[in-house]
Amino acid sequence: MWLPEDNTVSDGLLDSLLLRAENAILDRIGREILPERLYELKASLALIYYNRLGTEGEIKRKTGDIDMSFDSGIPLEIEERLKNYPRRVGVMNAVNSQKP
Repeated sequence: MWLPEDNTVSDGLLDSLLLRAENAILDRIGREILPERLYELKASLALIYYNRLGTEGEIKRKTGDIDMSFDSGIPLEIEERLKNYPRRVGVMNAVNSQKP
């Protein structure tokens, strides 16, 4: 991953960011297990989450002459790649629709 070289990122924070990224992807594709091909996206999304630390809940910020806007959620580039993994809703609905 592309994190600071001074080792200021704790293992706990890194694990938390990776778990958060994995859960976001799994929620998006509606699966319980992350396909191996999505590990790279998981790492990329964890890095995005790291870079967003300290801006949670912000939409815009102005500091002097600098205007910043913040994106929330999964970036479009990652969303586009996740479209190759359609949600498995039918499987979940089949289980829930069984009548006693």
